[in-house]
Amino acid sequence: MLRLALLPLLVSVGAAAQDDPVHQVARAYLDALTGAGDDAARESLLGGVTMNAQIATIGSWRIVAEDPVRKETASLQAANQLMTDLDKSGRSTLAALLNQSGALSNDIEVHELSEAEANRLLAPTKERASRFFRTLPVLAYVARVSKPVYWHPKNPIRPLLVQAGSDGTYSLEVHRLTIESLEGPRKEVRRWPLRVLRFTTSKGLDTGWKILPASDWNGD
Repeated sequence: MLRLALLPLLVSVGAAAQDDPVHQVARAYLDALTGAGDDAARESLLGGVTMNAQIATIGSWRIVAEDPVRKETASLQAANQLMTDLDKSGRSTLAALLNQSGALSNDIEVHELSEAEANRLLAPTKERASRFFRTLPVLAYVARVSKPVYWHPKNPIRPLLVQAGSDGTYSLEVHRLTIESLEGPRKEVRRWPLRVLRFTTSKGLDTGWKILPASDWNGD
């Protein structure tokens, strides 16, 4: 009798967990991709809807896994400084790589860099990216620090930090869901991450729950 009495309670708790704002946003966005829901849910993408995001479609979806929730509260000044240091190092590294390869010289011949030379030039930028991850791991994760996506001008975390400014603190919460979808005429199975986040600051900025968009060329 005790087991039977507990069963409705467990079912109720499980259903409630799926009705929280995070899952509501995720389901609405995924339904928009299948065409079964309101297409306006695409507007939940952080930074707005890109051209590719406007036409993206999937045949079906289901959530097959969820990672532990990630939370972080830290100084906005520290966040902006880490990003500034990384960008400065990246620009210096790019200039050095172009110079070493001959791309910035007047020479007609362009020589190739050895792996050792490239690693030496890239080391300072990799160290700053590693420092970013060690200091603010959740922000570094959503900014895709150390990945090519980080440097892309449409990375939505960049204008968000500019809007947040450098005074006060921020709080960031990230939910990562693994989605299994059927895509294309052959209904091929694909598994991919869907990240739902909320970014708030002590000065009153609040994004609400948003979908972190994937890069147009790299779904990860």
